[in-house]
Amino acid sequence: MREEICAGMAMLRTIRSRTVVSGRVRQFTHIRDVPAIVVDEPGGIADLEPAPEPLEVLLTALGSDLTIAIRANATARGIALAHLALDLEADIAVAPMDMSAPPPLGLAAVRVEVHIVSDAPRQVLEALIVRAALRSPVANTLHDGTELKIALAEGPGI
Repeated sequence: MREEICAGMAMLRTIRSRTVVSGRVRQFTHIRDVPAIVVDEPGGIADLEPAPEPLEVLLTALGSDLTIAIRANATARGIALAHLALDLEADIAVAPMDMSAPPPLGLAAVRVEVHIVSDAPRQVLEALIVRAALRSPVANTLHDGTELKIALAEGPGI
């Protein structure tokens, strides 16, 4: 694992995954030694056992990251949470695959509704959510963007 400190930023560490195509539209993503994550092609292509599509997995990552941040902040502040659940939904901009110059694709908007059962006052719970959004790496990636480099590997890398 690579770690370094960048000026004006938190410490960076490198995480890795490997995605391998299996069949026509199914992919298996391997992360460390945990079971592979199965992902399918976005809707429109019939599959007998459909798996989540890539943007659904992104919503899953956001929901998981936000719940971790909310719980960690609540614990650090001594706030008991009897129940925590998030409902996430997103509007997806899509275009036919055969368009030579498609318009911008992907998530156009993401909405998260946080359900908390706690004895804490509403304003305290709202502050937990705001802090969680600031401390969530996934939320920060979505709202602040990130540098993305995609290139063909030098060898087949099989």
